[in-house]
Amino acid sequence: MKRANRPLHANEQQLLSLTLAVCAIPHLLEQPWWLAVSLGIILLALSRLSADLRLRIPRYTHIVLGLLVAILVFQAYKTLVGREGGVAVLLALCIVKLVETRYLRDARALILLMFLLTGIAFLHSQELWLAAYSLASTATILYCGQKIEQEILPIRTNTKTTLRLILEGIPIAILLFVLFPRLPAPLWSMPDNNTAKSGLPGDQMSPGSIGNMIQDESIAFRVQFKNNTPAKSAMYWRGPVFEDFDGERWRPAFTQQNLQAGAAQSQWVNKNPAQIIGLGQSYQYSLTLEPHQQNWVLALDVATQTPANTHLSNRLQVLSEVPITERKRFELQAQTSWITSGESNRQIERSLALPAELNPQASALAEQWLNLPTEQRVARALQWLTEGGFSYTLTPPVLTSRHRVDEFLFQSKQGFCEHYASAFTFLMRAAGVPARVVTGYQGATQNGDYWLIRQADAHAWTEVWLESRGWQRVDPTFVISPTRINAGIARSVESSALPFMLRSDNAWVRNLRLKADIVINTWNQWVVGYDQQRQSDFLKKLGIDDFLTGAFLLWLIGGLAVILGSFAAWLIYKNRPPRPDAASQAYRLFSKKLRPILRADSEAPQHFAARASEHFPNHAKQIVTITQLYLKARYAQEPAALRALQREVARFNPQRKS
Repeated sequence: MKRANRPLHANEQQLLSLTLAVCAIPHLLEQPWWLAVSLGIILLALSRLSADLRLRIPRYTHIVLGLLVAILVFQAYKTLVGREGGVAVLLALCIVKLVETRYLRDARALILLMFLLTGIAFLHSQELWLAAYSLASTATILYCGQKIEQEILPIRTNTKTTLRLILEGIPIAILLFVLFPRLPAPLWSMPDNNTAKSGLPGDQMSPGSIGNMIQDESIAFRVQFKNNTPAKSAMYWRGPVFEDFDGERWRPAFTQQNLQAGAAQSQWVNKNPAQIIGLGQSYQYSLTLEPHQQNWVLALDVATQTPANTHLSNRLQVLSEVPITERKRFELQAQTSWITSGESNRQIERSLALPAELNPQASALAEQWLNLPTEQRVARALQWLTEGGFSYTLTPPVLTSRHRVDEFLFQSKQGFCEHYASAFTFLMRAAGVPARVVTGYQGATQNGDYWLIRQADAHAWTEVWLESRGWQRVDPTFVISPTRINAGIARSVESSALPFMLRSDNAWVRNLRLKADIVINTWNQWVVGYDQQRQSDFLKKLGIDDFLTGAFLLWLIGGLAVILGSFAAWLIYKNRPPRPDAASQAYRLFSKKLRPILRADSEAPQHFAARASEHFPNHAKQIVTITQLYLKARYAQEPAALRALQREVARFNPQRKS
């Protein structure tokens, strides 16, 4: 019987099932819960059945199971191809493969599929934990393969061999990762229509829209400033702009659907927007944005320089040409004080529009300021809020009346940032000042040399149009709760309303998470973010301008030579003959002095001494004495015998007549 046709033992079947389960876990976590449970049950059942070698499973079973899992996958994704559907199909086929894995050749095929399954886990995520898990998964597959190929190897030897293979492969993997030509876009950027949108609401804003995000402590983006760093109170990260108000909700002039459907570019983005004149310090920074499935780039307000494949809209918002579906790094420049000009009359009129016959009290209040200069109207409204007994809270009463701005300003007087931004924008429009609501994030948490912005930092503010300065930010939340702007959300509201990680009594946990994020950010920047441009910049530092040049081949061949040479040197060093002990060294010198009598490697010392005594009869007594001393020094470990042996060997000279 050929080796490939060797039947598998029950313990080998169980090891294969366990290894497949290890490889399947990252994929099961990405499936709909009912599909993950179904595949998990099938895997568990098949692992039990395949381990019972006495059970004869009908040959058509794998066909029935294959059709069943195909139906389940299609029900979940409405397709059997693409990233999500295709990966689910491959996972299901690997599970069904257990049914017919009865021989060594079947096990080899399944092991190769498990290597593939481990690799494509990165289509779902590129997080550091998954990289560590995949390394452990690879080690498990290697162990399983060796155990099946070499049945008699003990567990310890198999484990050492697996670890050695992993350690030998890591340097080669790093070299190929650094030097191998990068694709223009990573494979994991394939479209995924099943990924939910996250972050700021883009289609509308109403009371509660921002407040609901405070419980979300996940990272929205990370920022690293290259020269100077603005004050924390000046860190406004611009997102969607809302201009249309129906009395309850604010909506953007052009929705995200307009952008993705390819609406006329002149309607939503202007490559030459209102002129921006920066005032004061300019800030250059890198922004690493987490995927949120939207087009906006949360740039520091206001952007004065944007990267490729983005545009600055006529709402001063940085927009990507494609939705942000993967973690992406942007190089930007901003100034936190500015003047704008060139706004269209149509836009000004739109920023004054209000629904008819709503909020009469607020309208009457604002009409009192109509005769004041524009900037004094803004100041008077802020003063009215400051003196009005308002409070900043995460749990304001729900506004239910038809006149919601009136209800907030004259009754509840409790609200979050979106309450104040909405009401203040209404007051400004009613007072004849063009205004709009801007949402985004405010503040940041410093962590080493970069800043973290969480979803909980979401914020809303107002922009007003001043004849002399154009669009200017006015944050009514600041006059109600200066601590929110200067120190952040965690210090401005009651601790019980905050998510676990932002509470003051969990400082040690928060610090631990921040240190862990430094490691994660390093991974994101230097591994996940190692794209075609960063590789090109790095290789240029090595003198490589093109992959076809001699410099590239020199680095590649030289790197492989160094790695393989190091392995070879390590193997030679590891397999070197053991250094003889002092007694053996002395006895070896004694044997050399007895030439031409040669001692065989397997010859006992007493037998060799007898032969040598016959050849050197005049030195027979000394030969026997040295042999006895050697046996005592080598096997009895007698120090005195070792010293005597070394002394006698030094004196021994069979060529001299005694």
